[in-house]
Amino acid sequence: MLFNKSFLPSLTRFYLISLSLVSSLTIVNAVPALGTEKDVLSHQRQLLTQTDNKNQLPDGTYLYGTSSEPEIIGQEYMVFQVEEGNIKGGVYMPRSEFSCFRATFVDNELNMSIIDPYDGTEYPYSVSLEIASTSTVAGNGQWREIGLEGYHRLDSLSSLDQDILKTCS
Repeated sequence: MLFNKSFLPSLTRFYLISLSLVSSLTIVNAVPALGTEKDVLSHQRQLLTQTDNKNQLPDGTYLYGTSSEPEIIGQEYMVFQVEEGNIKGGVYMPRSEFSCFRATFVDNELNMSIIDPYDGTEYPYSVSLEIASTSTVAGNGQWREIGLEGYHRLDSLSSLDQDILKTCS
């Protein structure tokens, strides 16, 4: 019996010390894992921000029309210039009046303020973006193919398009 009385308390102390040591090592090893998880979440947020920023067109001049052919009477056209996220341009129908606009990309829309050519009143209007599903990876720095819902992208600007763009810039 004497053996059991002296051995059990030392075994219990040894067990508690071992358990404490194992627990401490587990906690110490878990801290870098938690830090890594935070880093991963932070990186994911950065990728989402980059993806959101990619939902816009790069700097340049653009022409879109409700027809895939330019200057078709009765069809609507938008000519605009993108410069550092700021957009200025005009919307028109051939052989008719035109209105200038300012716009920004917000989420998956082109939010426009169309300016009445007679009294300068601004009217809000938005066009949804069509983001083509391509094999391009969002975070690799390449622009995805972006279109405007209900519009076709046209390649060349006519002299009318250039005049409207000059007037509205």
